[in-house]
Amino acid sequence: MDYADGIRISDSERERLVDELGRHLTAGRLTIGEFDQRVGAVYRSVTTDEARRVLSDLPAAPPPAPAPVRAPARTPARTAAPRLPAHQRIEWAAWAAAGTINLAIWAIVSIAVGATVYPWPIWVIGPWGLVLLGRTLAGREGTTLPRGPGLGGRHTLRWCASQTRL
Repeated sequence: MDYADGIRISDSERERLVDELGRHLTAGRLTIGEFDQRVGAVYRSVTTDEARRVLSDLPAAPPPAPAPVRAPARTPARTAAPRLPAHQRIEWAAWAAAGTINLAIWAIVSIAVGATVYPWPIWVIGPWGLVLLGRTLAGREGTTLPRGPGLGGRHTLRWCASQTRL
């Protein structure tokens, strides 16, 4: 490391010196006690001269070894549940919230009347849930994007994705 004489030392320079001391420790040139004393001296130092003295009796440390590249963890396909896209999770959450509110209203009305009233929430929960289930299982989307003139000015998302150039 090259340091100018008499210049005040920065925190990042202190950290580099401590890292170099750590490499000397792992190489067996320093004991834990010596390492601790030298690190304390580095953090107490005000100038680069003072900090450099802790390395004066040590050879230049080799550069740090690159960290090993870890392969991504692979999970078996059978145990990993497929994750729904964000828009489908939002649709399912809206369906569940609306269904819960409708069931709560139906239950409150049934309790207030003192008898079970016609289960009308099935007409809100049922068809909407079947449509969402069909779209989720089929992976189909009905959304379109506006696309300039030609072909009616609209194309499906799937067609747009197939035309996208990387």
